[in-house]
Amino acid sequence: MALRKIFIGLSCALLLTHLVHSLIIGTPWIGILIWSAPLLIFTYRAWLNPTARLFQIFGFIVLIYFMMSCLIVFGLPNPSALSWLELILIVALFFVGVYTAREFLNVK
Repeated sequence: MALRKIFIGLSCALLLTHLVHSLIIGTPWIGILIWSAPLLIFTYRAWLNPTARLFQIFGFIVLIYFMMSCLIVFGLPNPSALSWLELILIVALFFVGVYTAREFLNVK
């Protein structure tokens, strides 16, 4: 299950990128925690007990992150490189999550 390892790696990279970006712009800790909680839960569950349903649900959840990231990247006059990196990681996570779910469904 190479896709599962890629999923976990991308999730950790997204969490780290968002943490660094949030600390740079001065986001309160509660905002960082609220933003990170769903990703932490899904990453932990993907590591501990991965199922196709988990990755399918994550595909819908990550669309909310995609919407927020698009508002920042395309709505602000000068988005930072970290904002662009977050958007790229979110898109990559969506595709990896969808294909991981498909891999789980095809195996069983």
